[in-house]
Parts: sequence; C-alpha cells; structure tokens
Amino acid sequence: MGLSAGFATNRGLMRRTNEDSFLVRKGLYVVCDGMGGARGGEVASQMACERMVAIDPASAGKDELRAAIVSANESISARSLAEPLLLGMGTTLTLALIRDDTLLLGHVGDSRAYLLHDGALRQLTDDHSWVGEMVRRGELTAAEAAVHPHRSVITKALGTDSEAEPDLVEVALEPGDRLLLCSDGLSGMVSNDSIQELLRRPDGAQAVADALVEAAIKGGGEDNVTVVVVDLAADEDPGVGADDAGEAAPSDADGAADEDEVTLGPTERGRERSSVPGFMRPALGMGAKLSRHPPIWARPAPQASPATEGLANPGHRSRRRWIATAAVVVVILALAVAAFGVFNSNVYYVGTSDGLVALYRGLPATVLGIQLSSVIERGTVRYDSLTDDQRKQVDAHGLIGKEEGQAFLRGLAALQ
Repeated sequence: MGLSAGFATNRGLMRRTNEDSFLVRKGLYVVCDGMGGARGGEVASQMACERMVAIDPASAGKDELRAAIVSANESISARSLAEPLLLGMGTTLTLALIRDDTLLLGHVGDSRAYLLHDGALRQLTDDHSWVGEMVRRGELTAAEAAVHPHRSVITKALGTDSEAEPDLVEVALEPGDRLLLCSDGLSGMVSNDSIQELLRRPDGAQAVADALVEAAIKGGGEDNVTVVVVDLAADEDPGVGADDAGEAAPSDADGAADEDEVTLGPTERGRERSSVPGFMRPALGMGAKLSRHPPIWARPAPQASPATEGLANPGHRSRRRWIATAAVVVVILALAVAAFGVFNSNVYYVGTSDGLVALYRGLPATVLGIQLSSVIERGTVRYDSLTDDQRKQVDAHGLIGKEEGQAFLRGLAALQ
C-alpha cells in the first residue's frame, strides 16, 4: 500500500516555546506532546521520538512497540531524576506503524489518532486524561469535556511513572483511508466535525496538515499544535510533504522519499532529515557542541620558562591553584542553588493540607529535612470526599501551572 505523509507544527499564540515533537519515517509516524518546567517538556518529547527511531517499520510488531515505549519511559524518568531542572518532565506519545493493510497504534496520554474511512471520522485512541475517564464512565459528555477546566490534566504520560502501560491497538486499513495523528493543540481548538471536514478535502496530505494547523491557530491557538497526516493509496506513491506551512520540503527528483529517511521535529527549531544509520540527535537537541578545549581541571599546568624557573614558590602556586579551584566550585554551586530556587518558585502541584485539597508552590519533596514546597491556596473540598480517580490525581503530585492548579480546585468544588 502506498503511503504519503504531510506534517506541520506551530507553537501557537500563547506559548513561548514548542514542546511538541514528531517523527516521520515511511511506515512509522509519531506525535509527542511534552510537559514539565523549564525545558522539561521539550526534552521529554524529543527523547521519546528519538527512542522510536530504532523501530523498524518493516518488521516490528506489538512486542517491539511496547519495548520501545517502555525504554523511552525509563530514559525520561531517569533523566528527570538526575537533572533538577527537568524534574517531573513527561510526554504523551501516539505512534502509528503501518505495514500492508494493518495499522498498529501505540498510545500514552491525550494526543490522538483519527482515521477517516469512507468520509467518516473515527477516533482510534482513548484520552488518558481526567475528563476522558469521566466521559467513559458517563459522568461527562464529550461536549462538556471539551470545555472542562481540567481537560489538560492527564492520567498517563511517559516519564512520570516507574512503569509504562501503553495502549496497543490494531486496526485494518483500506486504500483511500486517511490517518491523522495530533497533539491536543488541535483537538482542543478544533471540533471533531471540523477536523472531519478538513480531512475530507481532496488535497494532498501536506495541504491538509497545513489547513489543520491553521484552523487550530484561528480557533485560539492556546497550545502547541502538531499534526501528521498519512494518506493510503492502492498504488505505491510514497512521499513526505512540507514540514511547515508554506515551506516546501526537500525531496528526490521524482518526489518519492527515501524509505530510510527520517524527519524529526518540531520544525520551528530547524528541519532534521537523515538516513537511519547513525542518526541520533543529542537529547537536548539543536546546536549542542563540545568545546574544543578540555575543562580547566584537565589542562596541563603551564611550564615555567628558563627566565622564571626557580623564582616562584611551588607551595604558593599550589595554594593559589587550590583557592582558584575552590572559588570556581563555590560560584558554580551558588549559581546552581540560585537556578534551582527560581525553578522551585515557579512550579506547583496539588496535594492535601489539614484534610483539604490544596495548591502547593515548589517541588513535592524534602531535602535534608527542608520541605521544598508550601501551601499557597487551600481549597474547600475534603480529600476523603473524592472519588478514587480524583484521589489519584491529587496523590500523583504532578507539576502544573498556578492557573491550572487553581482551576483544579475550583473544578473539584463545582463537582461536589
């Protein structure tokens, strides 16, 4: 079955950075939506996509997909714990592997996969989110969930739990089908009816991808938005479209993409296209370089010249070197403490205080007997009155924004 893909991404109108990432390789398509303080979301989504590069679309099955997702979860979690500025980072992941007439989906979080078949749109993934769980239990309608103040609170993500439990779904495909992977920057801004209408367009995959992102921006652009559109044809007609609206993507002279070509984005930080062998970006991404000079503690000591040899006291030189090294260490530690203080004062989580659900500022941790967080707002809802799912949300202590935490408290009060 021939495959033709188009993709587009935009940081939206409200965000300063784009924490989405995507991967496009013939037969393998991934969208990730990162979350976390500082650069955590961007790093987590990149790491997840980079781990998926190792999947071989020609031979991989459910076991390989599960193993790759578990490996990504372990790597993101380990790095989050190792680097204070990335603590609590995580990412959604929605992956599509297409071989012959079969689609294999791997899914964690609230990014989505849709299939347009015979003009009808079908959502293939279940949102791992608080409101998604409530919809499945019949406590909310889809329309209510779309405007719920806690619609961005997810119940599963890579990097936030010790174990990953991805949904793995197999779907039969037919020529003429059109597949869409997207972050919630699309599904949160554009209704399913409008998505269906745009996917029904007779335009190519790239034009449709551009139109979907444009619709999300016109709808408010409140979040990063990333889409990958894949068309399935009876005849072999592979290709990869532009990676940004209005920008032509490089391709071979005949318009066909190399089967081993990989596109890894978001493209707002620059296009990444390469052959699979040896291809792997640094985890922090763009422009990382190693200094040509060794660190100061590894450089050889300067040699004394004949004119000065014997004039300097070796003991004095040693003491001066020790003092200089100690000063450098003190400065580095002071900068690290200052950076951590800034970070810690800008992260929030929901917990409990005196039996009530409350919003905390800082990290949910204690170091050397010092509590790193404090209550900034105490709600009116008692913890013991919550449902099991609501308690899980509170007990997770996931890092969120202040406004999101305040909305969470208001939402709990409204549900009582």
